[in-house]
Amino acid sequence: MELRDPENHEDGDTEEDTATALQRLVELTATRVTLVRNLSVQYRLIRKLGSGSYGRVLLARPRQGGPVVALKLLRRDSVLRTTFLREFCVGRCVSSHPGLLQTLAGPLQTPRHFAFAQDYAPCGDLSGMLQERGLPELLVKRVLAQLAGALDFLHSRGLVHADVKPDNVLVFDPACSRVALGDLGLTRPEGSPTPAPPRPLPFVPPELCLLLPPDTLPLRPSLDSWGLGVLLFCAATACFPWDVALAPDPEFEAFAGWMTTKPQPPQPPPPWDQFAPPALALLQGLLDLDPEMRSPPLAVLDFLGDDWGLEGNRGVPGDLGSKSSEDEEEEEERGSSLEEWTEEEEADDKDSGRLGTDGGAS
Repeated sequence: MELRDPENHEDGDTEEDTATALQRLVELTATRVTLVRNLSVQYRLIRKLGSGSYGRVLLARPRQGGPVVALKLLRRDSVLRTTFLREFCVGRCVSSHPGLLQTLAGPLQTPRHFAFAQDYAPCGDLSGMLQERGLPELLVKRVLAQLAGALDFLHSRGLVHADVKPDNVLVFDPACSRVALGDLGLTRPEGSPTPAPPRPLPFVPPELCLLLPPDTLPLRPSLDSWGLGVLLFCAATACFPWDVALAPDPEFEAFAGWMTTKPQPPQPPPPWDQFAPPALALLQGLLDLDPEMRSPPLAVLDFLGDDWGLEGNRGVPGDLGSKSSEDEEEEEERGSSLEEWTEEEEADDKDSGRLGTDGGAS
């Protein structure tokens, strides 16, 4: 079953069709989840890639053979079964696009966890590349072009990612020849009711920051456009443009003041003045304060041939932590696997790191 492309659907409401198709997939998949006593029945567990409030991500090799995978575990006491199934089903539906992290078949359920496997990205996530400085312009453009295509693919199928940020961009090689957008845990059909974030977040657009519980807004692709604009700024500068897109944040107020002044001053406020005019025009479109006026993600493609003014970003940042298949095999041979890891140990190991660190499926 495939979520419908709204451009090819004429009768009925696109949002309802996407939501209905997804619900049918969830119900069908619920009968096909494999129950296992322990994950080590299906996988040789190698090492932990990351962890967070909902579970952890492990590097694992299937017992039946094949390449290593990132095994995402969601604790059953923290995540509803339908939420797990929805994330898995969305991932399977969109895995054909190279810009979206591939979700592999075979959802599992243990006494404490839900689990599914995804592609393993040896170079970790984009935030790990941006610890000290921004990427070279060529790499910024490669990342943005791939993400723009991935988001357009999602939007064409009536879905909104709703969590575009550097932590959720997985990197497969130091040159960013392949990156993939991961973590579909918040992905929903367009039009789904969306609440304000639980805490201030720098990549959330102002229309959501202004919401007061229990109010919601219908989920729109413009949310992903905003996230892509913030991500462009992050990739170029290695920092967020503001703490929250809401007054009285001084950085956001300076940007919003410049955007809304008519006629607009030719010189933007720092740090926006470091971008060349084409990159600045792209950022203005993606970060338009009016969600109805925001550029779609594919607007990125119109600016790839222009100078973005990032010539100061030289070289590829640091060691990206890439491991070859030989490295992983040596690690297994040294006995560093999690073969003795038990779910009781997992219950006692709830550290505060985020999912997706070091190349896992976030």
